[in-house]
Amino acid sequence: MERDEHMLVDQTRPTGLRGWVYRTAVNFAAGLGRALLFWQPLGVENIPKAGPLLVLANHPSYLEPPTLVALMIYHADRDLSIMAWDKLFRIPVVSFFARTYKAYPVNRANPGRGPYVTLVRILEQGGAAGVFPEGSRSEGRLMGPWKPGALRAAFAAKATILPITFVTGGEFWPKSRWRPYFFRRHTQVVHKPLTYEQYMSEMPEGMREKDYQEVLSERIRGIINGPLHEREREYQQHLEAKSIARDGLNAPDPIRQRRERMEKARTRLVS
Repeated sequence: MERDEHMLVDQTRPTGLRGWVYRTAVNFAAGLGRALLFWQPLGVENIPKAGPLLVLANHPSYLEPPTLVALMIYHADRDLSIMAWDKLFRIPVVSFFARTYKAYPVNRANPGRGPYVTLVRILEQGGAAGVFPEGSRSEGRLMGPWKPGALRAAFAAKATILPITFVTGGEFWPKSRWRPYFFRRHTQVVHKPLTYEQYMSEMPEGMREKDYQEVLSERIRGIINGPLHEREREYQQHLEAKSIARDGLNAPDPIRQRRERMEKARTRLVS
């Protein structure tokens, strides 16, 4: 794809061999996720079933793009288009799956306006699109700063915004490992959606739309980071409990000390 071109992403369900692969791969991924990663999606009832939808999520590991697509299809029967590295579309098997699941390419070194225009077109057609507004994997446990313009497409297409938090993704597949940990609970939280009417009604009078997008992005980032803060608090409480238990094992036992004193007293009396 050239720098300034955009793609037309077909929003109809694939048929034939591609359709069979589409459904089989999703079911397989969902089963694998439950068996090996102990998937725990919370709030899937919050996923809108129709209408233009922009999904915004944190990106702590390599797991998020396929997990997000499988989550939407398996639990809400909604396709989800995600930007993908353009070089992946040159690999035959990878390209087949990327196109089957309605991904579209982006040149990371020189993206131009093409990916943005493609995103707007998907939303204007009533489709769902997923964006990781940090631009790459999160540097820390919390969701970091966003790339400029993450919400422009939602405003342009009057789309609903759906925040999703991958709570334990960074614990499953940290940057230092070439593969994820298995058999640990992998929690995702689907927050309540914000409709175009809702978030536009909250824009302060006289504020420029561009400035309000920055305000709204901070609000949504706070929503996504909420479960991550809670996870951090739980971890700190766990460490404190372990420390107390460890200190308790080393602390003097008053009952045992009293028995030892009584035993010493009896020994002196007998001698």
